[in-house]
Amino acid sequence: MRNMTNLEYSFLVAELAPLVTGKHFDRIRKISDGIYRIKIANLEILCELGVRIHLTKYIEPTEQTDKFVEKVAKELDNAKLREIRQVNRDRIILFDFDTAQLVFEMFGDGNAILVKDGVTVVATKYESWTGREIKPNQPYSPPKNVPAEKLELTDKYVIVSLMKLPLGKDYVAEALIRSKIEEKKPGSSLSESERKKLEQELVKIKSEVQPVVFYENQKVIDFGLALFSKYSKFTVQKFKSLGEAADEYFSKVEKPNPKLEKLLSRLEKQQERLQILMEEEKEFKTQGDLVYANYAKIDALLQLAKAGKFDELAKFKLDKKEKSLELVF
Repeated sequence: MRNMTNLEYSFLVAELAPLVTGKHFDRIRKISDGIYRIKIANLEILCELGVRIHLTKYIEPTEQTDKFVEKVAKELDNAKLREIRQVNRDRIILFDFDTAQLVFEMFGDGNAILVKDGVTVVATKYESWTGREIKPNQPYSPPKNVPAEKLELTDKYVIVSLMKLPLGKDYVAEALIRSKIEEKKPGSSLSESERKKLEQELVKIKSEVQPVVFYENQKVIDFGLALFSKYSKFTVQKFKSLGEAADEYFSKVEKPNPKLEKLLSRLEKQQERLQILMEEEKEFKTQGDLVYANYAKIDALLQLAKAGKFDELAKFKLDKKEKSLELVF
């Protein structure tokens, strides 16, 4: 089972907006830990923190509750929804009612926060970071780190730069496949034609969206907004909306072992971090090899500098104020 991405949340908000804007909050239910269902008018919206938000036709009976549910029910009773929007192109969905705001932060393990007059009223969990905290009676603000607005290629793997865009791994990987570019190719080494092709495919993926669900031997495998190449041999079913596709997928996909899923999620994050570190190691090794290969020259220059013979160093880019010397080999 996978989590919804930035692109999918953006599409979902566009789907939900005309259906729920101007309608009234009816109720909120706790299905289980981290899973809530809210009703706006006659529409049921399921939220599994950190995983998914979408309309659902599967209504599970429940008698569970918690302080978050009780407070939200009280503050939003019959409140009118003014707007639903995605915050900063990130995995944050905000339901703006006329009495308060219900914010779903869908990254990491997820969180749900009730905000009134810019201040946190209640949340499913309280957290604190440098420059940001989620605590009762404290101002609420979304994370400062936001997805990139445009593609900026560097010496690191091209997939690393693409992951900074508000799309999701499956979508950027698909763009690379369609562009015939290897994920681990340094971004700065892309030719002009490769870069142009990649940008074209990224635009296509965002504009030519089609909600689908993939099946293998009648078993649900995945869903998305694109015909992923990795599922080219699988059965594909198109849906009228992403909400329907997501509801189909999450209702039928094999539910993972929570402990195993947590370990796999941690492993995926570690692999992504390892990929970045490997790139940095490669860069530092190149710098180290350059210094080693020119050690004699560097040592001679250092001796001149220590002796104060700056006139002999004049042919180099010497910054006495910053006490730095730029060498070009």
